[in-house]
Formats: sequence, C-alpha cells, structure tokens
Amino acid sequence: MPKRTYDDVSRSSSSKGPEAQQDEERRERHYMLKVGDEFDSHRYRVQRELGKGTFGRVIEMLDTQAGCTVAVKVVRAIKKYTHAAHVEAQIILAMQQTFPSSDFPIAKLLRCFDHGGHFCLVFEPMGPSLYHRLRDIRSYIESLGRHGMPYRQTSSYFSLSQIATIAHDCFVALAHLHKIRLTHTDLKPENILLVESPPHWRAPPSRFNVVLIDFGGATWEHEHHSAVVCTRQYRPPEVTLELPWTHSIDLWSMGCILAELWTGSVLFSTHDEVEHLALMERLLGTLPGRMLRHARMMKPFIKNGALRWPSVAPSRDSQSFVRYQPRLREVIGGEGTEDYEAGFGPFLWTTELKDFYNLVLQLLEYFPENRLPASDCLTHPFLRSTAAACTSTQQGTGDRYSTCSSKDREGSKSSQDTRTA
Repeated sequence: MPKRTYDDVSRSSSSKGPEAQQDEERRERHYMLKVGDEFDSHRYRVQRELGKGTFGRVIEMLDTQAGCTVAVKVVRAIKKYTHAAHVEAQIILAMQQTFPSSDFPIAKLLRCFDHGGHFCLVFEPMGPSLYHRLRDIRSYIESLGRHGMPYRQTSSYFSLSQIATIAHDCFVALAHLHKIRLTHTDLKPENILLVESPPHWRAPPSRFNVVLIDFGGATWEHEHHSAVVCTRQYRPPEVTLELPWTHSIDLWSMGCILAELWTGSVLFSTHDEVEHLALMERLLGTLPGRMLRHARMMKPFIKNGALRWPSVAPSRDSQSFVRYQPRLREVIGGEGTEDYEAGFGPFLWTTELKDFYNLVLQLLEYFPENRLPASDCLTHPFLRSTAAACTSTQQGTGDRYSTCSSKDREGSKSSQDTRTA
C-alpha cells in the first residue's frame, strides 16, 4: 500500500543552515530573537521562542510589571502583516466583549504595542499545540521501531475520553463564534493549544483542556468571503470547488482534526486539489452531482456532474495512493492502517467508538447545511458523558490568568483598546 509520512503533508521546517536562515529572516523583516531583549519600555523581557510562522514569531516573555509569563506575537515589520495583525486584534477584542465567562476556550489577548516597527500582541501563555503533541508522540513511536520494539501506533495518540474533552472545548468556542456570526476559517491542530503543558505522554492525563488561536483569517458573516480559506488538508469540498461557504467550513475542519487525533495521521494527506476530491470520494462516497455541476473551479476535471477520476489523476502514484486508501469506517476502526498491516487486529467497536465515528461522519457531510452544528455537537452521545465534567471545569476552577492581577488585565484592556483603534 502506498504510504505518505506525517511530514509529507505537514508544515516542514527550513533545511537551510543557521547563518543562511538568519540572513533570510532579516531580509523578511522578522524580529531577530535575542534572550534578554526588552520590549515596551522595559516591561517585557525575552525568554525563549515558542513558535515561528509566516506572520513572525511567538516569544515567551516575562511581564515584569504584572509578574507573570506571557506569549507575545511579534509580527514581521512589513506593512501587509502589520495591517493583518491590527485586523486580528480588532476581531479578538470584539469577540472578547461577548465571552460568557473569563475562562473561555479561546486564547485571551491582553494588550498590544509597537516595538521597533514590529506590532506585538500579548496573549496569555499556553501549552503546546495539538500538532506538536502528535508529532512528538509519533517521533517516540518511530524511535521504538528503530530499536526493534513493535508498538501499536493508534493506541498511542489521544484516547477517546481525551478527544471528547478536546472536542467539547472546541465546540463550546465554535458554538459561540457561530452564534455571533464569525467563522474561524483556519482550524487545524496547529491552531488548537493545550491549556497546560502535559506531563510525559506515557502517563497522560485523562482529559486535556484546549483553546483556539489564530484569528487572522476569521471572517464575519457580513464581510467579503475570500475564495480560498482553510489549510488544504482541512478544507471542505465547497471551498475546493469555489462554491459559497458559511461557518460550516469550521465543522468540516473539526471532523478532520478529530479523526487525526485518534489515528495520528492526517485524514486527507494531499497537496493536490483534484486528488483531494478523489480522496474524499474514497473515504466518504461519491461527491454530489449538484455540488460538482455548480463548481466554479475544477470544471476540466468534472463531466456530467461527476469527478473524472482516475483519468484526471496527476500521476500513477496518485492513482495508486487514492485506490488503496481505506474507507472512513476502516480508518476509525483501525483497519487498512499501518497497525493493521503490522498484524494488529482492528479495534473493538464499542459504543463509545461507534458514537465517535458517528460524530466524525456528521461533521464530514458534503452538503454544508447537513453538518451537525457546533451547539448540537455538545449534546451528541459521544460528548454527553463528559459534558458535565467539562462544564464544571470551565466555570468553577478559577481564572487562567491567576498569575496576573485582575487590575493589570483591566489596564491592559484599556491599553489595547487605544492602541488598536
């Protein structure tokens, strides 16, 4: 069976040497990290890098005024990125005015400021992303394999109870966003952070609380809807086909994410548009003719309301890759996977696993209007058994800002209001 590694479809790091990479970063107007640097009139002191992306860097800094650690998004000193960051800050500020509680599963923006041409957004500190969690677990499993120690891969990622708590927090956030008519547009494991760094993964907690981040592409219902949204592997068919889209695109992305948390593998591992559609048909069944007939894009690949696969496949390898992909039920049940080929039997279809499969299936409906709304996901049987405990944790365990005073947060709020206006 043709295989693609996890990194084949992930955002890979640069292969350049340190000096060449630094030169490139200077040309691209990134902030050049230096431990001990001070920002905003000596208030913030650089400690370490948390992450880096096209937009710039996220830096862990000590807030010497509030006496707590914060995560500061330092945007590249380029006009278009600065403008986008201002827009993101305004969206987050508008959202935060509507949060039903102070401890809501969306990362909080504390304040904003400028530093040497870099626009900076100060957020509450969080743990690693789900993407990094999955990557680290996979690296450990692969290291066991190199030492001749077989290990069932799909039992090593997130358990169903852990996935249920993660899903609960995500759907609480999405239900609220969709209620206020805002769509995230770029849900993926990188944009979901654990609230706390977990202990060693071999002794994981039974639950994980998470928050959503990165609202740079978030879109209000009344605003212009860009034709291209969502990262490829989490993009629904209506976006690939350039059909009108709504907040239901977030629900499709969540279906892909939940399956990935269970299996440890990207559900749609592709970078090619037509192959992506073919993979959807392989996993979920034939795409509706009504959608294909109204498609603005991909018309050369469609005939009589059907995808012209495999005649339009980009390569023989692509044909073979799609042909040997398991169906969604097989993916969730552990059949047709690397584990299955290694001699491990499929999972026992417990009530919990059946409910999980049903939830993922309802999120991956082709027609957007048929996808289970985020608010209804919260009462789905898969989440129902954990919902009470999750709600109790959300509302009764205190404020994630416990290391920063409420007075400081109020001051930060007024500061960010004036600086991002």
